[in-house]
Amino acid sequence: MTDQSSTRPPRDRNEIRARCTRFLTRQRALSPKEALQALADHAGVDERLDIYGKGKLIEDFEREIAVILGKQSAVFMPSGTMVQAIALRVWSERRGIQTVGLHPLSHLERNESQAYRSMHGLAACYLGDDSRQFTRKDIEAVAKKLGAIVLEMPLRPLGCVLLPWEELVSISKLSRERGIPLHLDGARIWESQPFYGKSLADIAALFDSIYVSFYKGLGGISGAALAGSKDFIEEARLWQHRYGGRLFQLYPYVLSARRGLAERLPMMAEHHREIRRIAGALRCLPGVRVTPDPPHATSMLIALPAHHEKVESAALDLAEETGIWLIDRVFASAIQGTSMAELTAGTGAADFSNDEIRSLFERVLAQAAR
Repeated sequence: MTDQSSTRPPRDRNEIRARCTRFLTRQRALSPKEALQALADHAGVDERLDIYGKGKLIEDFEREIAVILGKQSAVFMPSGTMVQAIALRVWSERRGIQTVGLHPLSHLERNESQAYRSMHGLAACYLGDDSRQFTRKDIEAVAKKLGAIVLEMPLRPLGCVLLPWEELVSISKLSRERGIPLHLDGARIWESQPFYGKSLADIAALFDSIYVSFYKGLGGISGAALAGSKDFIEEARLWQHRYGGRLFQLYPYVLSARRGLAERLPMMAEHHREIRRIAGALRCLPGVRVTPDPPHATSMLIALPAHHEKVESAALDLAEETGIWLIDRVFASAIQGTSMAELTAGTGAADFSNDEIRSLFERVLAQAAR
């Protein structure tokens, strides 16, 4: 019998997702009209446009971010890739050392086209390996001098893994003893904070600089921020200008980030509870595993006993037939005949009972097994 999933024409996942009405993972994306209307409703009547990074709107928001993270200063930038490369450039130049320590699966290495290398001539010293986050012992084992160390929180390729608090404190202490700037890739720090039960400022205090994102868990259009000491941020602003990142106006991104921070940040503790509940509902299904177990942040990876193309096809069938968006990012596993999928608890997760979650996955896996 011919596998229909291999003969049918490719389907537009984004188009199918846009038609869905229920979401176990993440939430429905707003249309451009809806997003712009939401920003118009959020904007104050008397607010004024920013111009080249100046103006009350953007400056007030930067101060708010600095206060939340317990840092002296913060700067809003269009993208996280820009922020990360600039942060490493400033730290390595201050130290006069062109090698930075980072995880081999870090976002800088896998998802930012290695901008730190090509734009600034920096080199990597890998810490840890593909199976785990790095620890203090990995840093202690490095003989060469480092211009900076980057720690990603959480480490997404391993299922959004987080280090124990005591380990973070130990890494921070070692970095400061050795005079090595410690930079936090905190794109998902908002989703990580419930795991630690500490304030965002307490977490950020372990690091010399921190990058945060506004379009991931907070649902902004785009945008990022870099926070640290006042002199560090002033130097980063100079590099932002050199990058072409000091745009004429950034107010749509700032308004979107501000709205996401106000509306979605308070939901993170609930999302953390929901992802752990979903993990509990799934771990009893034959051949299904969740990692980490229990989840650390608001996302996890799920190992499924079927080929990734068949799982994705079955999940898309479910979406088209029921309007339910079940999982994201189905991809091949190293074990033949199995796959991995990412699931992130969003605003709609609480609408699904444990029994319904199990039933939906059983349906998808039964179809994928044919």
